[in-house]
Order: sequence, then C-alpha cells, then structure tokens
Amino acid sequence: MFPDFLIEQLVAAIDAGKHVILTGPPGTGKTTLAYIASEVARQGMMCTGYLPTTATSEWTTFETIGGLQPTQEGLIFRPGLFVDAIESGRWLVIDELNRSNFDRAFGQLFTVLSGAAVVLPFKRKGQPNPISLVPSGVEAPEKTDIIRVPANWRIIATMNVFDKNLLFDMSYALMRRFAFIEVGTPSESAYRKLLEGPGEVVTKLLPLRKFSNLGPAVYLDSAKYAGRRAKDGVSESRLIYEVFYAYFLPQFEGMEDRRATTLYRSVAQHLDPPEQAEAQRTISEVLGVELAV
Repeated sequence: MFPDFLIEQLVAAIDAGKHVILTGPPGTGKTTLAYIASEVARQGMMCTGYLPTTATSEWTTFETIGGLQPTQEGLIFRPGLFVDAIESGRWLVIDELNRSNFDRAFGQLFTVLSGAAVVLPFKRKGQPNPISLVPSGVEAPEKTDIIRVPANWRIIATMNVFDKNLLFDMSYALMRRFAFIEVGTPSESAYRKLLEGPGEVVTKLLPLRKFSNLGPAVYLDSAKYAGRRAKDGVSESRLIYEVFYAYFLPQFEGMEDRRATTLYRSVAQHLDPPEQAEAQRTISEVLGVELAV
C-alpha cells in the first residue's frame, strides 16, 4: 500500500539520525507505518522494541519525563514514557502528537532532543545524585545519575494534519531533530482495488473524498461492515445509508450549509426515498447545518 519512495524516505531519515514525524490525513496508515518501522528496527537490533502511546492534551512532564510517586517506602521516582523508553532501549511511537501541548508536555526534553544533556530534579531510589539525561556523544554533567540516550534511539510520531501552529511552538533546534514525512492518500485505482470483494458497494462513496481527503482505512472498515450487513438481505440503498452514517458522516464535522447540501446530493443519488429522508435529517442534525434541498 505504501509507495517505495515513502519507505525509502523513512529509512533515510532514521539512518541520518533523525526522529520522524509522519504527517497526513486520517486513515492513511501513518501509525501502521510507524509500528512497521519500529519492528524492522528491532529485528535489525537497533532497538529492543517499541513503546506505543497516544498523545493527549492532558500530558505534562509527569507523563513524559516522570516524577515523584508516593509509596509505602516514601516518595520514589517513577519514570515517564520517554525515560522508560530510553532506559529500556525501546523506540517511542507517539500517535496524534498534535494533541499534546508542547510546552507543558516536553519540558526538559526540548533540551535533550536538541542534543544537550539535562539534569532532572529527581533522584532514583538508592542514588545520592540527581538523574541526568545525556544524548550519545555528549559529556555527562558531574555528580549525576546518568541515563544515556542511545545513538540509535528514535521517536516516530504521527500528526493527522500538518499543523503550522504546532511547528511554530517547536524551537528551530528541536525541529532540526525531526524529519517530516508526508503519508498521502493513494490513487483512485488503488482504492478500487482495495475494495474488491463483498463490500465493493462502498466504492459508490468514493466521490466523498472530494469533500475531505479520506484515507483508505475508513473505506476498508466500512467495506467489512457492508460485506457482513449484506448477508442480512438489506437493500443496497439501506446498506449505503448505514455505511455513510456509521463511518463517513462524522468525518465532515464543521462543514458549512452549502457544502453539506452538495454532500447530501452526492449520497442521495444512491438512495431510495426512505433513506434519502433519513440522510437529510441526520446530516442536518449531526453537522448542525440547514440543507437547501
């Protein structure tokens, strides 16, 4: 499914010492590609595996770097996702990076990812010195408990949109540590080939891609549903409506009235009157629009 040049780009970026951010529309396989790359790296002994996570707006340095956690033995340092991944030699795969607040979530990691050592305000149990995170090839601060970042350690993150505001929040020094690689949608013929089989009726909804650059995942998921639902003997009109409502309609949130009317007409041509009425009602209610039909 992925073009050769995309794989070659990803391999070149990793070999060049870069962390990677995969950008593109939802459903294009960005997360799958990140997992595949990490698994190949494990097989090539570049890492011990990978730690998958999904960024949230609630992330703070406690989740990413770590912090003190109360136990029966008192307060102890609990490593966050980044520190855990580094210590275990696993790559960190972050899905939907654009959900996080960089300033609040990354903290001292800005310094580390920019290639400099940083001393954390924490000590590990039984250690007299504070923890330091030290990139490969960088001199470690004196009198610190060193956690060395392996030269082969990588972050592979995904972003559903190429968010310019997010890039603005990232320092130039940090941006230099990432390679941005676009994972686009395949050709029309590729979609049709993917949808061959019991759920092929979903190809009638391929024109919806003109309203939003939908990736193949939503079509594949809907085709599985259509293949199963067809066994119940429902009409093609009912099947197309159900697939549209369940899988596609939520993708068009924020659409304005005129465009929503065009969306309705695009779907309605494949529906019988009862389903046309349902489509008109649900598009209006879900998207909060007034259709001119």
